[in-house]
Amino acid sequence: MTVQAIDLGWHNPVRITWGSGSVRRLSLDQPTVVVADHTAISTENADFLRDTLGLYCAGWAWYEGGLATVEMARQLCKTLWPAMQRQPGITVIGLGGGSTLDLAKAVRYRLADTALCARTWRHNQLPEVYERHPLWLLPTTAGTGSEVTRWATLWDTEALPAVKLSWSPQDGFAERAIVDPDLTLSCPLAQSRDCALDTLAHALESLWNKKSNPITEALAIEAARIVIAQLPLLLQGQNPDAPRIALARASLLAGLAMSQTQTALAHALSYDLTLNEHMPHGHACAVWLPMVWELAQEASNTCAALLGRVFDDTNTLGAQQLSQWLNGLGVSTRDLRTTLSGRERLSSELGSTRGRNFIGSPAKAN
Repeated sequence: MTVQAIDLGWHNPVRITWGSGSVRRLSLDQPTVVVADHTAISTENADFLRDTLGLYCAGWAWYEGGLATVEMARQLCKTLWPAMQRQPGITVIGLGGGSTLDLAKAVRYRLADTALCARTWRHNQLPEVYERHPLWLLPTTAGTGSEVTRWATLWDTEALPAVKLSWSPQDGFAERAIVDPDLTLSCPLAQSRDCALDTLAHALESLWNKKSNPITEALAIEAARIVIAQLPLLLQGQNPDAPRIALARASLLAGLAMSQTQTALAHALSYDLTLNEHMPHGHACAVWLPMVWELAQEASNTCAALLGRVFDDTNTLGAQQLSQWLNGLGVSTRDLRTTLSGRERLSSELGSTRGRNFIGSPAKAN
């Protein structure tokens, strides 16, 4: 049997440390500034990190939750850049959920003036003069995979209407990701559910993606299967540590897959729900997964076969199984194909930046 050679174009330079207790074993003996989320880390872990850093901590800024906006990122830069300017090469640590890690990705590129921030992030283009600082990311939730991707989401609420920005410099990967499931133990169950749904969305979006390859497919299928098996166990509250460890692993696997493919149609559709219905990101993505599953199945027999492996089923019922599974978690799914306005919106999103990654999206015109 011969297998056609494929240039996967794989590039992910993040050094990953994985496992329970990873943070407690870290040797942090270099100057740092920290972006941390008040709501996403226990007092015990925050105190431990402060004590471990000791005099090496040159600055600490709290992210107070909510959308990671352009203005919020700019204020963090104003707080931390003076210390970063005094010590060139100082390491930025992001500690929290996906929004916190994304904000740290913005802070690590120190510009000549914070007045340049908004233009830089809106145009996704660095000015001629800047300093790129080392970045370490420590997720406290199991869902976003942001620690192993180079993309950061910032919301431009100063624009009318508000828009989602994707800050994604070519060298935007972190130097290190420390994925310690113990950091997720204090995450509330509702947030844990939505984060796990984000993991599932990343996995499935990597499967029905024009940029998928055999490695991303294997990672994505494994991640999806873990979420489907383990999230209900976590929400049932029996032996919660084991499901949290499994879900942290799934988040990492899906993040690695997404780091190569990016997201696709379900994410494109989710942004409106997050912005206008204030729906958590993972929940907003999950709403559309069964519909997009059906579209992917219709678009590609190869993709349909891959999706069949998620539920150990090769028939065409995967989307229905997924819908039932989501409904059991309290997620009401939607389908845009039932109305003219819905079909028009679907057509529009298929032509969006993320929508064009979907395997069923028409080829972009020359």
